[in-house]
Amino acid sequence: MNSYVIFIKGDESKVIIKTQVTREISKQLKANGFTRYPYTIDADNERDAIQTLNKKGQEHLNALSEFTGNIFFYCAFLVVSLVVAFIFFR
Repeated sequence: MNSYVIFIKGDESKVIIKTQVTREISKQLKANGFTRYPYTIDADNERDAIQTLNKKGQEHLNALSEFTGNIFFYCAFLVVSLVVAFIFFR
């Protein structure tokens, strides 16, 4: 199993084995508009590295949507409670 570094630019990505990444390669990719994914991905090959990245990204999005859904519910409940309190204690 190898460690991979992933550079992302929109829908395009470059997957490079961590031991092969040099400052020159990193600077060149950044000059071309790529940003480096902050974590290394352990995988058997480049395709698995991309799949692992996509899976982790989807997990993060799901967790974020659950969090925002919960916050929205609490805020809506708070607003309704304040409106009811304002109406009855006028």
